[in-house]
Amino acid sequence: MAQSPAPAQVVRPRSERFVLNVLWSWTGVAASFFTGFVITPILIRKLGPEHYGIWLQVFSILDYFWFFDLGFNPAIANFCARFLALNDDLKINQVINTALFYFSMIAVAIWVTAPILAIRATRFFKVAEADRHEFSTLILITGLSFGLQMMLHLFLSALDGFQRFDLTSRVMVLQVALRSAGYFIALQLGYGLVPMAEIYIAAQLLGYALNFMNFRRVFPQLSLGPQYVNRRMFADILRYGLKSFVASSSTLALSQSGTLAVGHYLGEVAVGYFGLPSRMLQQAADVVSRIGMVTRSSAAELSATSKREETIALGVYANRYSLTLFMPVAVFLLAYGYPLLIRWVHNAAMAAASATLLPIFLLSYALVLAGQFSSSSLLYGVGRHGGYARGLVVEAVLYVAALVWVVPRHGILGAAWVSAVLMIAVRGIYTPWLVSRALDYSFLAYMRRIYVRPLAAGAPAAAVAWALRASWLPGATWAQLFAAGLLTSLVYAALALFICVTPSHRSLLFSRLPVIGPLFHPRRA
Repeated sequence: MAQSPAPAQVVRPRSERFVLNVLWSWTGVAASFFTGFVITPILIRKLGPEHYGIWLQVFSILDYFWFFDLGFNPAIANFCARFLALNDDLKINQVINTALFYFSMIAVAIWVTAPILAIRATRFFKVAEADRHEFSTLILITGLSFGLQMMLHLFLSALDGFQRFDLTSRVMVLQVALRSAGYFIALQLGYGLVPMAEIYIAAQLLGYALNFMNFRRVFPQLSLGPQYVNRRMFADILRYGLKSFVASSSTLALSQSGTLAVGHYLGEVAVGYFGLPSRMLQQAADVVSRIGMVTRSSAAELSATSKREETIALGVYANRYSLTLFMPVAVFLLAYGYPLLIRWVHNAAMAAASATLLPIFLLSYALVLAGQFSSSSLLYGVGRHGGYARGLVVEAVLYVAALVWVVPRHGILGAAWVSAVLMIAVRGIYTPWLVSRALDYSFLAYMRRIYVRPLAAGAPAAAVAWALRASWLPGATWAQLFAAGLLTSLVYAALALFICVTPSHRSLLFSRLPVIGPLFHPRRA
């Protein structure tokens, strides 16, 4: 029973819709990045490196509950995008209800598993005796909340499939604001990790509830009931999701195994040293990775209508713009990483250890998480992500095996190098090769169109940054750091705007600016 799209679905030109979705996505991630920059040093100062390491360790452990996802959430986004393009409301309801039934069973499994994990975790990780009870309590309460979060997360995925990133981004901004304000108040009042975890849980559950309400508004045809739980739909979701599950599970192992290995062999202080630069860069990479989330839904839509040339262009521009946005961060941190860290965390030992790792992480984050994140999203969108999943399995196995040997011998520096080398090899080279093969397009042309322009714009900006640090802006104060970052970014932006951004997208970007926009679209004046 196909029906017309909901009134909330505004039809726009594809390129405009893509750019607007990316811009909306950035609002939420930018809020997260800003508050993370403000809250992280407060966490470190108020809690100390030991408790900050425990905080990172707990969430690294709990992230493994996403193994239960089995790739359902990427499948939900993909199927919703495809069935929306075909105006098939019945299939959308089947997707939602079938996934909700599955996640309800998973929630029960998580509620059974969390207490056992809370008891046994202190036997595996090096946690001080005085902190073990708090460590177990954190795992228990956050683990129990994960079950409910997994049930509600599917509505976020469905909104992504509907390409309503404006709604999900507004909710993300609210979540981040409430969570950060709660952390600040709790820390100022002298509370510890358990109240902070309770604040985190409350903000997350509120956000998921709002996403559910937004989806009901966007898709008023939503019906919940056992009659929509469909065995064939479950098989289709599982078939698509298993490939995604292999990839997401491997990604989870890659993102968290370093922290877990450091915690097991070296203790919670080393976890803080290792986790600080990677989390800082992850927040910056999240800003550009939102382009990849938009890419996945757009590629699914294009695949459903067999538009190969537009799909190739989508992959090129999404990756190029991701790298373009990340480059000013990379250039500035290469030159000013240590001065920034020493003033940010007010802990000389932590700043020195983290600054040593920063260039290594920057290399892989810029070339892979910024420069190729949308390639993996494109493979998901067109349903050709099996090879990518197998590549991630190989990377994860090699990574875990290498960590067991490297961390006891070479510490956090060895762990960082293992991560960077494997990430570049698999996700930086192998993944774009898969895209080129899937779309029958030249691999060298694909890589050239992504990397040459952002790197060309970045070289002069890097020269400016190093010259500033060597002369009158060494980064001795916050004012100097801000001035150096502003000057470096302005140099890069002036070059990248005309080197990296296509004329049509540049015109669209200018048209959205309040002062000069009417010059590009006089009828909007």
